[in-house]
Parts: sequence; C-alpha cells; structure tokens
Amino acid sequence: MFVVGQKRKAPPPGARTAPSARARTNTAIALALNENVRNARLYEACAHALHKLGEYKRAMDDAKKAAIIDGNSMAGIMRIASILAATGKPKDALDVITKGLNTVNKQAFRYTQMVVQRMSI
Repeated sequence: MFVVGQKRKAPPPGARTAPSARARTNTAIALALNENVRNARLYEACAHALHKLGEYKRAMDDAKKAAIIDGNSMAGIMRIASILAATGKPKDALDVITKGLNTVNKQAFRYTQMVVQRMSI
C-alpha cells in the first residue's frame, strides 16, 4: 500500500507488468514463427494480447494473418473488427463483421448441403 511520504516498494518478483507481458508475447510469437507454425488460433491469440497492450498496428497484422489462414473463423474477423473499433473506425468494423458473417453463412450452407447429400445416399 502506498503511503504519502514513503517510497514505493518494487513489485514482487514475478509480478505481471505491461513490459513483461509484452516480452512474453514477443517470445511466444518468435518461438512459433521459428518453428514455422501457421496456426490461426496462435495469430488470433497474439492479436488479442497486442490489442490489449495498445499495439494496434501489430495486432491488426496478426489478426489479418489469422483471417487469411482460416477464413471461416469468426474469431479472427471479430478481432479485426474490435481493433478497427478501438482505433476509431466503427463503420469499417461493421463492414468487416457483415462480410465475415456472409462468408461464414455461405460456408455453413455448403456444409449443410453436403451433409444432406451424404444422408440421402
């Protein structure tokens, strides 16, 4: 607890701070990229962490990679929309959500048709 007139104590070892969270995120990304991991969930998780740290440009890059790898995933699309909204572009965010829903709905319709065809055989 901070008391007026007393020096602040250093955070306890292992306490999470923004710089250490950023360093851990960068380490995780570097390890994954060194292993040539192309996983949409990994990129979406990195985008989420970077978004929370306020690094919107890097977050948007990773969110776009997630959407490219798995275009049917709403998680990557919603992450892009949330970054756009956070950077003051709500109309663009709404457009991304609309396009994403149309894409996912088309995929769901095709999958449903395929299942119906297999069941009728």
